[in-house]
Amino acid sequence: MFPGAGFYGIKEIFLGYAKLPKFLPFPVAVQHGWQQFAHSFEASARPPEIWVWSERLAAENERFYPKNKIRIIGSCFCYLMASFRNELPTCEKQGSVCIPPHSAHFVKTEYPVEEFARVLDQLGDELKPITVMLYYLDMDDHTVRAYEKYGFKVVSNGSLFDVDFLKRFILHVYDKKHCIFSDLGSGVFYASYLGLNLVHIDIQSRVFKLAVRYNTEDMVPEVGEFNEKFLASWNENTTNEELGKNHMLSAKELRRAILRNYATWSFLRRSVLQVGVRVLRWFGLFRPAVK
Repeated sequence: MFPGAGFYGIKEIFLGYAKLPKFLPFPVAVQHGWQQFAHSFEASARPPEIWVWSERLAAENERFYPKNKIRIIGSCFCYLMASFRNELPTCEKQGSVCIPPHSAHFVKTEYPVEEFARVLDQLGDELKPITVMLYYLDMDDHTVRAYEKYGFKVVSNGSLFDVDFLKRFILHVYDKKHCIFSDLGSGVFYASYLGLNLVHIDIQSRVFKLAVRYNTEDMVPEVGEFNEKFLASWNENTTNEELGKNHMLSAKELRRAILRNYATWSFLRRSVLQVGVRVLRWFGLFRPAVK
């Protein structure tokens, strides 16, 4: 209903943790992934609240939304692990998961795939076997073959709207010892939260086809500079701080926070508008603009 909650099963994770029916609409906007900088995506629909992971992102979002409507609750991944951890079988951790640079819906990322695969192949035996985790938008034949040529297993977690996306991520990662990565992203923090040792390999990537509404060309060097400084200052507290582990709510607190937002004018207004659009579509009276 509001930005972020419909991605990666986030709505279902929060509702399940709060012991509420998972079919309910979600009444707030949610930070759906780790971000170097906040942008206007979550604020664009004027939600009752924006839920963010960390104090850093809360401060960043104040550029786009009132401070009193920004709530720090921690990452959905922390809530999922609180519920899912006991379902994971006991295993001996070995090998690595590799998270290459990846695309997103507003950007396309390119990097020298063959070169990166060759670098992985030359790593020491203590990091092997290596499973390469590709984002579904990058699962093309050329990329998959480049990794499989060296005997690497290639996996993906599903699409943006797959409610089991994050569960599949956990199942692909929890039994590994190391996480090999180039660019910073949500998966790196999730892997660190699961206890994996982080192994950074610097490889040049290029971003293009930016959606100007939420990104600008100026952000590309800014992101690179941010990542470089961030990695240099990483310490044992970084993962928990960025995922907001200490800001997690109890099931009762989360349930109360969800329920009270159903009574807000922002939620009621958007609900009426969405029902109205569906009715008009049913009668053939509404056609979305073609861009």
